[in-house]
Amino acid sequence: MKKLSLTSSFHSLPIEVFWYESLQPTTNTVILLKGIYGLHNPHSTDSWDMSLISACKSSYNFICINTARLNGVLSSDTPETFVGKTFEQECEDIQKGFDACMREGYISKEHGIIIVGNSFGGTLLLALPELLQKAEAVIMVGSGCGKSPTTTKPLLVTMPSEEYLLSPLQSYGGTFVFVRGTDDTVVPKESQDKIIASATSARERLVCEIKNAAHNLTGGVFDRTDVLSRLISCCAK
Repeated sequence: MKKLSLTSSFHSLPIEVFWYESLQPTTNTVILLKGIYGLHNPHSTDSWDMSLISACKSSYNFICINTARLNGVLSSDTPETFVGKTFEQECEDIQKGFDACMREGYISKEHGIIIVGNSFGGTLLLALPELLQKAEAVIMVGSGCGKSPTTTKPLLVTMPSEEYLLSPLQSYGGTFVFVRGTDDTVVPKESQDKIIASATSARERLVCEIKNAAHNLTGGVFDRTDVLSRLISCCAK
């Protein structure tokens, strides 16, 4: 694993980028975007992202990005560490991470890029049209495109309109996959359906519903890591 440290426009705090090289030569790279306030911990043994990397490391490169948070406390995934940060700044951090990987040669124009956006990670991707259009395939997990009008949560309070978020997806021509649990009580199904319905230009569009699974895909009839690894394999060139 290699790590890059960048500087965010959010109080000039650090952004961390992690690159995991495949055990075998490959031109397939998977970018994992975690949920709201999410943190990638390379030392974790039970997180969904490290479980997926462990299951697929023989065939794919992986990139994870820790966006900037207050006090440089990159070990924290609480809302308090994002107070004052805008949705736009969060998007900028992700774009900076991707651009740095391009400069370092971790990603090239020859690479097939698959982006897995977990919950809010998928929402952020909607607001990053340049990154979206570079992806051969996009896998969203329980993502939404709206917010409560009364929310005061950091990042959510500055989210743009549904129309703004959904517009870039309408011209996306790669493979689009949406995964959700039937027992998701976090993101309204109507909000998820709007994303699915907007992928009108996708080469392929697939909706995968896991019976009895919660928002994070746990508790369902199928294992989360197994489902995502199989979908990545199907999306790869």
